[in-house]
Amino acid sequence: MGSKLNAFIAALIAAVIHYVYRRWTRDIARRESGCQPVTQVWSKEPFFGFDFQMSIHLDLPSLYRRHERLGKSFHVTPLNNISTICTIAPENIRIVNCEKGWGVQPMRLSGMEHFCGRGFLTTDGDIWQHSRKLLKPTFSKHNLIDLSVLSAEVDRLFLEIPEGAQTIDLQPHFYNMFLNTSLHFLLGVHPSDKHAGVPYESEVFIDAFHDAAFRTMLRIMLGRFWALAPKSRYLESCEIAHKFIDHYVDQALEEGPRLSTENSEKAAKQSMAQGLAAQTDDRESIRSQILQGMLASLETTSALLGNSIFLLARHPQYWQHIRAESKQRGSDLLNFDSLLNFKTVQNVLYESRLLALRLYPVFPLLARVALSDATLPVGGGINQTDRVYVPKGSSVVMSYFALHRDPLVFGNDVEDFRPERWESIRPEQWQFMPFGGGNRACLGQQKALVEAAYVLVRMASTFGTLQSRDNAPWKGELKLTCKSANGCKVALVKG
Repeated sequence: MGSKLNAFIAALIAAVIHYVYRRWTRDIARRESGCQPVTQVWSKEPFFGFDFQMSIHLDLPSLYRRHERLGKSFHVTPLNNISTICTIAPENIRIVNCEKGWGVQPMRLSGMEHFCGRGFLTTDGDIWQHSRKLLKPTFSKHNLIDLSVLSAEVDRLFLEIPEGAQTIDLQPHFYNMFLNTSLHFLLGVHPSDKHAGVPYESEVFIDAFHDAAFRTMLRIMLGRFWALAPKSRYLESCEIAHKFIDHYVDQALEEGPRLSTENSEKAAKQSMAQGLAAQTDDRESIRSQILQGMLASLETTSALLGNSIFLLARHPQYWQHIRAESKQRGSDLLNFDSLLNFKTVQNVLYESRLLALRLYPVFPLLARVALSDATLPVGGGINQTDRVYVPKGSSVVMSYFALHRDPLVFGNDVEDFRPERWESIRPEQWQFMPFGGGNRACLGQQKALVEAAYVLVRMASTFGTLQSRDNAPWKGELKLTCKSANGCKVALVKG
């Protein structure tokens, strides 16, 4: 017993000495770089900061409250010396999103590679640039303008909405609808389709995908402690997902580069699998891009739409605005360009990107890692106007949930749902970032906005009344995207 206690004390002393030494060397580097210290916050769990990490993921407003109290930048350093700088200063956000010295690979690749490989979500540098280049053709306007698949899904949704002003939780319905369109976009299939040779039913793949995605997130959160967790279920889920995707990748590779010799304006719409197969025959790379595309896109539009309906049900006058203009303009409105430029709906989506994307952003937290010693332009010193030294390996966390609540940018009624504010405000690029920004800005931004607008217009044209059936305040459920933890409970009446 005594020897174990002595060993523990020795390890603790060694850890403290290591911590003090690292702090001392970093303070020297900070002073030599002409930077000032940033406001320090200590986590309650001092070694790894688990309490801080859990709070910002499970209680989204907690980081906003800290910024209100501490300013636009502050620093969290647990004893393991992996420091985190939280910032919502636009100058810092621009640097972190645009300069090459920042990336995601150190914090994502080891935890995600077994499931979804190397691609635009998990890598930096040349591999990331190559992945981004491969994906761009799939997100071209030509490949997005056909809304027929979404139209059929909306028709099915309307059949599921009960009559007589009965309550329905639209969130799972939106999820299923965009799951179907996502699989069609990625693989060119519908979950109800039956294909010869497919190793698993679509439902089995979807369950395995969700299980693997959840356990991948857990793996990232646990870090080195993942080695202690059971892995058989995780490995099984990954294998099912890989085999299912590989079937359609092989199919796309066999079909050949369909569009390589065709004019892009005349070419048929391609799935992501087909688009990638037209550019590379690397089976594993194609699978990785598809899985990462599915991770990034699966709940993006459904979460945006659910959050928007949640707000519109509590502010029905805006539902009537959308309905009146939708009925006036009729079917001429239901095309890509008209929907993207439909100011009434886009203002609602901006406000829902500013309340569902501003107040309830789909991507409320994004982080980058310093790939080498770096500096941020502001945040240091008493007034937070001096440069901040960021050691290599440190994380910078940007809370768009907090950024999008700046009253100097969005007005003193920052917590109110008021779409007309967009007639008078013009936030700068790094003050409003519903789909990220810089080199890693979301490729699917227009796709999400057009599809959400299409569903809103179709619903408002069909249902004259939208009523909220949930008095609880909005609470976020954060996974890769952010949706309402309480769902979207409403009643719809045709009229």
